[in-house]
Amino acid sequence: MQNNTKRTLEIKIQSEKQAMQASAARFLNAWNKSEYAGEYLTFTSPGMFFEVINARRWDLVIKLQTLGKTSIRELARQLGRDVRRVHDDIKILIDHGIVEQDAEGICVPFDEIHADFTLMAAAA
Repeated sequence: MQNNTKRTLEIKIQSEKQAMQASAARFLNAWNKSEYAGEYLTFTSPGMFFEVINARRWDLVIKLQTLGKTSIRELARQLGRDVRRVHDDIKILIDHGIVEQDAEGICVPFDEIHADFTLMAAAA
């Protein structure tokens, strides 16, 4: 990926089948065009989504986008939260690829994050 490429993350809630089909289509499109196609995080249920991205963690993401690369301790200070709890939340966000960490600190590497899902009544 080139340094001037704007990184984007799209978060979706889809069935496993929909996610696999979408992933295959994105792969083929990126392969054919040989260009960056964005990055995706897919959850198979609203419950799984909200287990990972709750209000506290979303606040961390927003604050990190504002601060840029920083330490967990400084992030906790900025948010007025306990360092250990922030560390636990950041670990989950790192595990899901929303936050990245290196020797210089933590950051949200995406210029843009888009969450997209539709809730529908269950079929009778």
